[in-house]
Amino acid sequence: MRAPTIRAPTGGMNRRIFRWAGLLVLALNGGLVALFGVGRLTQVDVAVQFLLGVCSGLLLVLSTVELPWDVPWYRLAGLGYVCFAVWMLLTLLASDDAIWWRTVAVLNALVVTFVGVDVARGGRHFDVER
Repeated sequence: MRAPTIRAPTGGMNRRIFRWAGLLVLALNGGLVALFGVGRLTQVDVAVQFLLGVCSGLLLVLSTVELPWDVPWYRLAGLGYVCFAVWMLLTLLASDDAIWWRTVAVLNALVVTFVGVDVARGGRHFDVER
């Protein structure tokens, strides 16, 4: 027996939201590079965080555009969420050494990863409309 999908009063998440989320992530990454300079990207950990953020933003934006290849849009959005979760985890772990902060960072990344994997599977728990 399958559990029923719970829908928000507005009808669930809309696909257009992914575009704005992706643009926000890209703007944040661009703003951080503009603020701290391109020289910081020579450090490996900062470069990995930057590339994960850019991949997340691009995947979220590409999920709202009709593409010529045979990849469903929700798979791109789910992968964008997973990249965002890893980006957020690395950023939060680098910001503080306290055990409670590390716990919050890991739990936060797990929740966002769960959402991303569910969206990539087709939205069993999170109903995403076109």
